[in-house]
Amino acid sequence: MTAPNAIYATLGPAGTNHDLVLRAYLARQNSQAEVLLCPDLDEALHRCAAGSASHMMICAAHPDAGRVVSAAQYAHGIMLVDAFIAESQPLAILTRAGVQTPRSIGLHPATRGYADLTGYDTVYEAPSTVAAFDGLTEGKWDSALAPARFAKDGEFQVVEHIQPPRDAWLILSRDDPNEDVLSL
Repeated sequence: MTAPNAIYATLGPAGTNHDLVLRAYLARQNSQAEVLLCPDLDEALHRCAAGSASHMMICAAHPDAGRVVSAAQYAHGIMLVDAFIAESQPLAILTRAGVQTPRSIGLHPATRGYADLTGYDTVYEAPSTVAAFDGLTEGKWDSALAPARFAKDGEFQVVEHIQPPRDAWLILSRDDPNEDVLSL
């Protein structure tokens, strides 16, 4: 069980896969740890390195995972202490009502391969699937690959449902070394 004063930093904002998966992980661990949502993974790493977070969590499929995990281990002494597989929230391609032929789509880079995007002239990258949806509501693009739960009757049409991905998730900490490590 995680220490009661543990603080886990991860990618925000609220409602991202990082947020939801971390909360599910902590619930499964019966942990009362605090969740610190950061605007990017570099900030989560900085918080852990500075000691304002005891742990950080990152999805192994995130485009920055290799760089951030390497920096954590070799620049800051923050080691992998746990890994698990979790199914993320259902996603969908949502298009604003009234847009007959969407030409642009916003998405998180990690989701780029989840759907055929050849029908879009422009693909915009957003820092999270929630931010991709926010860009859709702000009119920055015609469609978004975003959490399916954001589909609202009349406001957005679901163009395609995306099967929830199963990803590997990594927990890192300086203060919680895992002694059950396979060594070669």
